Amino acid sequence: MKWLRCLFQSLIMTIHVFVIVLFLLSAISDKISPESSTLFAYLGLCFPIFCFLNLCFTLYWAFACQWKFIWTGLLAFLLAWGQVKLYFPLHAPTDDIPKDNTIKLLTYNIMAFGYKTHSESKPNPTIQYLAHSGADIICLQEYAEDSQGDYLTKKKIYKELKMYPYQSVVYLNKAGRIKQGIAVFSKFPIVKSGRIHYKSEYNGSAMCQVKIKDKILTIVNNHLESFKLTSEDRSRYSSFFKDMGTDNFEMLKGTLSQKLGPAYRIRASQARTIAHFCDTVKTDYLVVCGDFNDTPISYAHHTIQHNLVDAFSESGCGIGVSYNENLFWFRIDHILHSKNIRSYNCTVGKVNYSDHYPMWCYLHLS
Repeated sequence: MKWLRCLFQSLIMTIHVFVIVLFLLSAISDKISPESSTLFAYLGLCFPIFCFLNLCFTLYWAFACQWKFIWTGLLAFLLAWGQVKLYFPLHAPTDDIPKDNTIKLLTYNIMAFGYKTHSESKPNPTIQYLAHSGADIICLQEYAEDSQGDYLTKKKIYKELKMYPYQSVVYLNKAGRIKQGIAVFSKFPIVKSGRIHYKSEYNGSAMCQVKIKDKILTIVNNHLESFKLTSEDRSRYSSFFKDMGTDNFEMLKGTLSQKLGPAYRIRASQARTIAHFCDTVKTDYLVVCGDFNDTPISYAHHTIQHNLVDAFSESGCGIGVSYNENLFWFRIDHILHSKNIRSYNCTVGKVNYSDHYPMWCYLHLS
């Protein structure tokens, strides 16, 4: 029986080493452009899975009292510690937030206000949430205005958000009566705004400069290239996890390779454009936020972050899942800021008015 136990442990160790290799490769995947290889982009997407598996194997060795093997898993965590902290921060909420020079910023992909109507008797829940959010600055993606009817017109939106007297709206596309784009609503004066140009049919980025006392904060609001997955594609993804059959896998594999790969490559180019723009910003403070359509361990996030700080990593807790449909449990909405800003209590708000959750935090401008 001793030889059988040794064989079993050897098999477990071999699998663990294989998991560690994938874990470490996924940890460095954000340094490699998807234009060179989409394989690393997929590995980055699986980073939390490999991290969890390495933890399971490490705990197994601890329960089996195989101390020499425990160090293998712990060493892997040590080598990838920066990425682990970025993906799984653990910060308790604090009440010790400076009152002076502190603002609350909220970013939210509102999915065209949930495609819901708005009236005095039955107000749109998304705009009600925004109006009562207490944020000083709101950055919106998939912002939409209807020209008529029971939906939200520009006049209705501005009326409901009258506590934000300053607005910057950049329209990206129009479908019938609906104009969509990205928007910033602010309690502070907006002194300059404009689109950041890169090639995209439906997505985009814009900057606006906000004057807070005698300082200027530049905000870069983003909606980077989406995967363009249809409801059928997402249902197929959900079905695979419910029934992991070969047919479902092949169908899912074909869909993902056709849509994820091209989107990764497009976002890589967009991310470099945003990063280049950020390098030219000369104002007092800088915030880059929005729907990146990519996880913290991705080329797009890594490229845009560069010398910035990830607010959720600095002051959030947990995984921070910000997309809430079809088992796509990822944090793809982000708030990044310059190093002379400190974030507090970065939070993903669990309100189901869109296919995304809002993310907000307090930013102390030092």
